[in-house]
Amino acid sequence: MTGDDYVILLVNQTRAEGEKLKELIEFMDTPNVHTAAPDEWRQVLDERRLEALFVGPDLSPDEVNTLLADIGELDPNVPIVMMDGGDTP
Repeated sequence: MTGDDYVILLVNQTRAEGEKLKELIEFMDTPNVHTAAPDEWRQVLDERRLEALFVGPDLSPDEVNTLLADIGELDPNVPIVMMDGGDTP
C-alpha cells in the first residue's frame, strides 16, 4: 500500500468547521486528511485504509454511537480522537 491508500478521516456535521479542523490536522504535516458528514464517511473512505478517525464536536450522541460501532466493525484498532467543542461564552 502506498501513502495514498491511508486516510485520516474527520467526521463532522458542519462542513465549514470540518474544513477548519482539517487544516489544523494538515498543519501537523499529515497528508490525506478528508472530511465527511456522519452519513457519508464510507463513501469518502472508499477502498482506502482508515489510519485514524477524528470525531467532530458537533455530532449528536446517537451519531457518535453509530459511527463508533461502524468503525469498530471495520477495524477495532483504528485510533479515535474525540474532539470537544468546549464551553464557549
